[in-house]
Amino acid sequence: MEFNNHRRCFIRHATQLAVGGALGGLLVEVNAEETDKGVYETSVDTEDQCATCGFWGGIRKVSKDGKTVITQSVGWCNNPESPNYHNLTAPDTGPMKLWRKWSILVQEKTA
Repeated sequence: MEFNNHRRCFIRHATQLAVGGALGGLLVEVNAEETDKGVYETSVDTEDQCATCGFWGGIRKVSKDGKTVITQSVGWCNNPESPNYHNLTAPDTGPMKLWRKWSILVQEKTA
């Protein structure tokens, strides 16, 4: 009996991972089409968009010259006050009233 329960749990979790991976891949593919091969660039001065928000959990970096945020994926919204909380969003999602500037961009300006 225990073996069957473990097997069911394994099958359920494997199915969830497969479906989640497929949906995530689809979202990244849609984002890639919209943003020229998956790369999205925005000015560090851009406000109210996910790419420059401190709560956004996507793959991103600041360019060497410090003027651009470069992203390569969708990301999770980690702002508990946002309607997008725990949802995947594109880097150009916005405007968002609950946006907060990414702390690295504040440091880049003062450096």
